Amino acid sequence: MINTVLITILSLGVVVVVADALCISNCVIGDDCLIENCCELGYGKLKFRHTFKKPEVYSIKNFCGNCKTVVNGFCDTLTAGGGWLVIQRRQDGSVDFNRDWVDYEDGFGSLIGEFWYGLRAIHCLTNRGQWELRIDYTFTNETKGYLSYSNFRIGPATEQYPLTISGFDGVTTNPFSYINGMKFTTRDRDNDLCNDNCAVQGHGGNAGGWWYACCSIIHLNHQYNHNQTIRFYNMWYPLPFIEIKMRSKNCII
Repeated sequence: MINTVLITILSLGVVVVVADALCISNCVIGDDCLIENCCELGYGKLKFRHTFKKPEVYSIKNFCGNCKTVVNGFCDTLTAGGGWLVIQRRQDGSVDFNRDWVDYEDGFGSLIGEFWYGLRAIHCLTNRGQWELRIDYTFTNETKGYLSYSNFRIGPATEQYPLTISGFDGVTTNPFSYINGMKFTTRDRDNDLCNDNCAVQGHGGNAGGWWYACCSIIHLNHQYNHNQTIRFYNMWYPLPFIEIKMRSKNCII
């Protein structure tokens, strides 16, 4: 067994370890192997190398191309073929999303409950290769929907983590078109285009960190189940369940 040295544990519970050896060696393919990407656990036309696994938290080795790191992540192995790394979940209001810049950089919450994965990790991943984004949500009447984007990237911290998103597919209008290219804003770092900070005023509530223009028609980190979370066809809706997930395009054969 490889001895490891713990270097950091984020509030999110994402554990990063460094192996004593230069790199974690490849193990024989089997249930005891660490994965390198959630797409290894999918099905259908995905490059999976494990037998099918249920959606849950997995340890991901060589995270973001660093052969010395192992990071925990929640893999959705079911939706649209599986292979998704979940980067945000809202489901019961148990986690406060009205947080400062550092929290949004590092991530917070619980991978088995509500959480935000962290801008540093999301940028690092999307800076390597091509990624797609999917958002699954549920309305208060339990009707389900989704938003899908074939191109997704978050820029570096030096540029305030700007959002690049395109290739929309979904069941309604594209709410991200208004904020494509926007920098990330939190209550203590105002990068939006309004005179006031959108993360503070947030259409009548604490909107949380997000990519705001002035301000937005989608607030997925808003105060939980707020009545102005997403806008379709000039009407606002609360969303009691939200799950944001990303998948490498290399997953698809």
